[in-house]
Amino acid sequence: MILPAACQAHGKRTLALCLAVLALSPVIARGVSKPDFKPGYNFYSPQEDVQLGRESSGQIDKQLPLLPDAEVLKYLNDLGKKLVGFAPNNHAEYVWHFRIVNSAEINAFALPGGYIYVNRGAFDAAENEAQLAGVIAHESGHVVMRHGTHIASQAILAQGGLAILGGIFGQSGSLGNKLAQLGIGLGVDSLLLKNSRTAEMQADEVGTYILYQAGYDPHAMVQFFQIIARKYPQRTLQFFSDHPNPENRIRDVDTEIAQLGPSRGRMTDNTEFDGVKRYLATIPPPPQQTGTPKADARKEPPPPPSANMVRYDGKIFTLNYPDNWQSQRSEDSVEIFPPGGMVTGAEGETAQAYGVTVSLYPPQQANWGLVDATQELIESMRQSNPQLHVMQQTGMNLRGNPAVSVLLQNASPLEGQRETDHLVTVRRGDSVLVFIFIAPAGVFDSYSPTFDKILQSIKLVR
Repeated sequence: MILPAACQAHGKRTLALCLAVLALSPVIARGVSKPDFKPGYNFYSPQEDVQLGRESSGQIDKQLPLLPDAEVLKYLNDLGKKLVGFAPNNHAEYVWHFRIVNSAEINAFALPGGYIYVNRGAFDAAENEAQLAGVIAHESGHVVMRHGTHIASQAILAQGGLAILGGIFGQSGSLGNKLAQLGIGLGVDSLLLKNSRTAEMQADEVGTYILYQAGYDPHAMVQFFQIIARKYPQRTLQFFSDHPNPENRIRDVDTEIAQLGPSRGRMTDNTEFDGVKRYLATIPPPPQQTGTPKADARKEPPPPPSANMVRYDGKIFTLNYPDNWQSQRSEDSVEIFPPGGMVTGAEGETAQAYGVTVSLYPPQQANWGLVDATQELIESMRQSNPQLHVMQQTGMNLRGNPAVSVLLQNASPLEGQRETDHLVTVRRGDSVLVFIFIAPAGVFDSYSPTFDKILQSIKLVR
């Protein structure tokens, strides 16, 4: 392979960047023997994963109420370290610290390098140890597939590639400070924790493998996801926001299990788990969280949209939006919103209450049509938004391309309110390009002229 001159002129970091462009995503190769779990491209070393996780953990420990109970922490750490002993790609540098967030919200998350947080609400919701082990194994999958620093590496590519790479890595000091120069903060709202559906699918696959090797029923992980969606719909918003639900999750886990070989055991429970559950029920309940004092906590509406528009240039589309709004790009979506448009609820969940979100949706059915793919997308959205329902659906034309327009109503992240969503889908290659225009139902009509201007400005890049 002959590398470009820019690649030849720099060191190992730059060489990694050039090669990364040729291999952009993680791979899980399969054969008759052990699966080969390969993380995606990454400009960071495993040692830097640990450093970044340590810095982020230091901030998060100050932001979240932790449960310092020695008995429950010992149980969680013993269970966690038992599970990660079976994790693939488990670098010796990883520290594997497990913490309990004293919150009734059902959630868990992982930081690079092995810092894993499990909410008390997850203990309450789990019906047996295998389900709790599934949560931990899934989060361990994010660590060993290095999803956090993979996202950071994507940000480097997106914001300037070689120039950014040389400038950032040419400096000494905190990795967190370097990421801040890319607009990636640490803490509970960090982009490092915003996993894509692809990352969730990979964490499911690694988690299934860990459960299988540890002798647990590997179906327990998806059973937990089903249980919380069915039994605790009002307490799962943050979980499915941080863990977007991959399509065909159950089918994919069943396929994974079949490929792993003969059963190694179907353990689901033990007396120690039952004892911890009983003990947690005897100690004071989690504190009532009030959220951060943002515009949504005061229920102040955003300022009116500006009449002046600025342009957003994406790889496959462009559009214009008000110049007093901002855009935020994550791994698999773009959010465009006014000040106060991203809200933090009473239990700490962050969600979009105003603005536009754009993403790509890959339909699961073969030889799909746009109408059927749009219906599949809506059903997928309904899994984590059980109050979502369709009010109107029609065909439309988007810049000469057949499109589908759907008016939806859903629960708003603003307490006590409903929201109206205008969903527009158009085919782009093998995927569906999805635009969702969002506002509380009571003010949606006042936002409609701005949404119409944005919609009319959309251009699809060939």
